[in-house]
Amino acid sequence: MMKNKNIKSSLVIPELSSLSNDDYLSFLENSFLLLEKHPQYLSEQEGIEVLELAHLIPQVEETILAIYIGVNDAVCNKGLVTPFLPRHAHNNVFVFDPNIYTGQNDIPTGTIDAKAVINGFVPPNKTWNEEWTYVMISDPKRTFESLWNEKGYIDMILAKFEDFTMMSNHNKSKVCTFIDPLAFEHSVNKSRTYLKQARNRGEKMVGDFVIPEFLKGETKNLVPVVLNQGEKLYVARPDFQPCAHCWSNIHPDNEEYAVVNENSAVPLNLVISKPPVDERYRKLLIPPAGSADNTTDWFYRSKDLFRTPIKAGHIGG
Repeated sequence: MMKNKNIKSSLVIPELSSLSNDDYLSFLENSFLLLEKHPQYLSEQEGIEVLELAHLIPQVEETILAIYIGVNDAVCNKGLVTPFLPRHAHNNVFVFDPNIYTGQNDIPTGTIDAKAVINGFVPPNKTWNEEWTYVMISDPKRTFESLWNEKGYIDMILAKFEDFTMMSNHNKSKVCTFIDPLAFEHSVNKSRTYLKQARNRGEKMVGDFVIPEFLKGETKNLVPVVLNQGEKLYVARPDFQPCAHCWSNIHPDNEEYAVVNENSAVPLNLVISKPPVDERYRKLLIPPAGSADNTTDWFYRSKDLFRTPIKAGHIGG
């Protein structure tokens, strides 16, 4: 029997959505039952109210998403259920004094204003001033080191690296992940010998997976990968640049939606490499915890993104 089946929270339904209140509740309840099968997600005391429900691109019903979030000050763990995860990447964000760079067009060369391209951008916590200038690298020739040495540099918000695990029985639910081919140059993925077969499966099966009509082009230049149960895929490039990815869990043979686990943390070797925070800010700033998704996530269709949860969970993610 479902724990705490009655959902007390009211739902925030976006105007562009064709789904009803009952549609959202049905998906959430179904996702809860799928997540409940895996012991790392829900404790004895946790019911359906702890799940977050989102609809990333409201005019595309398949981008509905249920999330169980577990987070500490270093690592974020999520259980994800969605028919289609839209294309996005996690970008390192460099922070500058607005007296040196005011933002928008007045930013370091080879960068782009994060506030302009991330729909719903917010700093990671209240210690990071909203008036500061936040930029991301847009020119691959622009190096981290050059930005660290740029006048007015305050600090850097590191983008997380994610590790996906296929939790569900792949005979019941198949997922095709599309990812930047440079992910396979990372030493973590190189060490996972089963990924060669997963890529072969992806190449053979990719035509069977559905891409919603509105999202055509979402997978361009990405490599299809189909993981079997228990297999992992590290979403990271060896050069620390954004690693674009998305997935489809829409396949004619699927009996149910899949649960995909995501472990994420910032790369330690980049933490060690970056310069110490200026003494003026060192005691002021609290480092970002968990995902910092609203600061670093750059979606391919950012202008269509709806970041407000349909239903908030027990932890913001």
